[in-house]
Amino acid sequence: MDKHSAVSLSTERLNLLETLRETEAREWMTRYQAKVKELGKAKASAWWQTTIADIAKRRGNRAADDLRKRMNEIRSQG
Repeated sequence: MDKHSAVSLSTERLNLLETLRETEAREWMTRYQAKVKELGKAKASAWWQTTIADIAKRRGNRAADDLRKRMNEIRSQG
């Protein structure tokens, strides 16, 4: 049985965390786009402001800012 070094396990964990964060950003983009179709842009924006404020309360401003940044990157990629 192969033993993983602490460095390879740490790198693997960071890669998984990065994948999780990217996936979460794509999921929130999908949810936001569905809200725009359902409620219109103004109400969807209000919903998103409440949602991101809740995320900031639970996980901190850095996590909320990171999520916003990732979502903006996804949006700019088209």
